[in-house]
Amino acid sequence: MPDNPSGKIKASIIGCTGYTGLELIRILLAHPQVEIAHLVSRSNSGEDIGDTVAPHLKGYGLTLTDLPAADVAKDSDVVFLALPHKTAQDIVADLYGTVKIIDLSADYRLDDAKTYEHYYKIPHNHPDLLKKSVYGAPEFHRSAIQNAALVANPGCFALLAQLMLYPFAGQIERSQIFAVTGSSGSGRAHSDGTHHPVRSHNMKSYNINLHRHIPEITRTAEIEAGQLNFIPTSGPFTRGIFMQGFIDLKKETTPNCAADLYKNEPFIRVTDNVALAHIAGSNFVDLSYQKGNGDTVLVQGALDNLVKGAAGCAVQNMNLMFGLKETDGLTTLAPLYP
Repeated sequence: MPDNPSGKIKASIIGCTGYTGLELIRILLAHPQVEIAHLVSRSNSGEDIGDTVAPHLKGYGLTLTDLPAADVAKDSDVVFLALPHKTAQDIVADLYGTVKIIDLSADYRLDDAKTYEHYYKIPHNHPDLLKKSVYGAPEFHRSAIQNAALVANPGCFALLAQLMLYPFAGQIERSQIFAVTGSSGSGRAHSDGTHHPVRSHNMKSYNINLHRHIPEITRTAEIEAGQLNFIPTSGPFTRGIFMQGFIDLKKETTPNCAADLYKNEPFIRVTDNVALAHIAGSNFVDLSYQKGNGDTVLVQGALDNLVKGAAGCAVQNMNLMFGLKETDGLTTLAPLYP
């Protein structure tokens, strides 16, 4: 660990210029127990991030570097990897055992190499590390995260769907989920399908029942893929995921169990009304449960895909890993309204 007279956690980000990396910077700048050590980017090394790729961060004195990962680890207590899927595999393996790691890619979320290859279409180079990684959903794995050397942040769709379904884990006959996500979920590099002039007046579904977050969802809900219909959809807004679920139960269960289950969770709010405008910019998840016809439960949920769905959850995991108050640096992120 680096020498640190300030007593603050030294945090570095590898892959800091995408939307998720930039959101991490925003949150860490406001964290009372953290100082940023290195911001690693392959391009613009030596330049102020506010003068190049992120004008909204001008004035913070944040310099980009292309230091090797091993050198970054020497100066850091924790390294966040905000890299594309498939890119983080080898870097995590190189860093493991030298520094605490929080990986925001999908490369270490699954504990089975065959399942990873099925959904991501490449082999996993380090299947042994899959067994050592802790899945970073605090609401389910808080104790394990506290003692983890490597935490794999959940996918944004996956985390919201898991939180919606978890109160009924083991009791679900079948579930139908319709989810609408904002354009920031597609990343910073635009394509024809994500370009604003098209997206701003459009909705379209994609990867129906093929989405790579499905194995995360089914594992927590204790169901098989054949018991889930999952329809991810692109929406004409920037931040957030709005999700609707129709859960058919094996036996009649009252929706009130969700309120009891989550009553002590700092960022889960069980409410009558769910709206993107109530959670945008924050680490909150809003959930609503209603009894439907027969043994069906109607569920709605919303989270900010860049905060609770990515960077905010990563910082929540960091707080747990270092014995800090879980809400440090996050409750100051009140939702943006209107």
